[in-house]
Amino acid sequence: MRQIKFVDLAAQNAEIQSDVERELAQVHSGCAYVGGVAVEAFEREFAQFLGVRHAIGVSSGTDALRLALIAAGIGPGDQVITTPMTFIATAAAIHQTGARPVFVDVDPETCNISPRGLRRYLERRAKTTARSPRAMVPVHLYGLPAAMDEIETIAREFGLKIIEDACQAHGAGWRGTDGRTVMAGTRGLAGCFSFYPGKNLGAWGEAGAVVTNDDELADRIRMLRDHGRISHYAHQEFGYNARLDAIQAGVLRAKLGHLAEWNERRRKAARLYRKLLDREILKLPEEPDGAVSAYHLFVVRTAARDLIREALIRNEIQCGIHYPVPLHLQPACRELGHSPGDFPVAESLADTALSLPMHPHLTETEVARVAQTVHDALAGYRELLAGGLRRTATSSPPPPRRR
Repeated sequence: MRQIKFVDLAAQNAEIQSDVERELAQVHSGCAYVGGVAVEAFEREFAQFLGVRHAIGVSSGTDALRLALIAAGIGPGDQVITTPMTFIATAAAIHQTGARPVFVDVDPETCNISPRGLRRYLERRAKTTARSPRAMVPVHLYGLPAAMDEIETIAREFGLKIIEDACQAHGAGWRGTDGRTVMAGTRGLAGCFSFYPGKNLGAWGEAGAVVTNDDELADRIRMLRDHGRISHYAHQEFGYNARLDAIQAGVLRAKLGHLAEWNERRRKAARLYRKLLDREILKLPEEPDGAVSAYHLFVVRTAARDLIREALIRNEIQCGIHYPVPLHLQPACRELGHSPGDFPVAESLADTALSLPMHPHLTETEVARVAQTVHDALAGYRELLAGGLRRTATSSPPPPRRR
């Protein structure tokens, strides 16, 4: 039985091999391995792809978030709102500025930060303290863009700067009435991208970028990523070693030309999943009106998660859980003082989410095999449920639980 990969980087590399070889030959001939022509070319092309004025290559998505926040004036004593359902890097970047992450629960339909919960938190906060959060980091989780219309309205009302975490949303966005797509990462003061190898646009190592239309912010991030440098041996401030390597920029340039097509292949696979999978027991990802998902992940939710996961693994189908522990329950966030039950939607998502294989080289036959395996596992789950109901109907009520 041939294994179905969760992400197939080998197939992707084979498709772009000649493009990468050409890019790397240019890097090696110029011997500029940090910064230089390859990085500048990628920055220019990625900015054009997104429709923004500036793209600043950095060494990781975490650095992108951290430098964007620092350049926006966020630092010690500040509070920054984000979601508890994301990778740890989102909160880590906030913490690394000296600021404090503040969580707002996610929407049960989209898994992104809840605009209703955000407003409720800010209104309650305004009544109880004079100190308000200064910024927020909405995450476009799994490649689905967050509800930025509502978020922007709330941010203007409460004076919040928006730094978008678009690390899973390369090519996602919102379709306007004119048919054009406004890209995720381009609506806040800055947008942050990770090019970790498994991303829709991935490097062959660590890499990231900050994008913005703000000239001053862009200049500050360029300085911060390069030791605070303003000339070769003059440094305006203490900065960071967070530059994008030229080799990674060459790989990213080779892949960028394929990104739109690869995303469309992901969307095609997502449509087929939705056609074949059982909606009675599974909650499937959907795109709200106007939203265009990049389908970095295809995440289903079900109480039968563990049963399905075991069936997939048994049948040589790779899968994942994103994420099994929400941030507010992570040991690293212990000092924030949260307990189980504080963010019930995120906790429910952590207990029920299962990521099925999703990548541009996933075939229709493979999607059908995944769906059939899930279907067979759910048939066993229904039998378990039916058996439980029969036992309940024929047995005495259980004694009350001790508290």
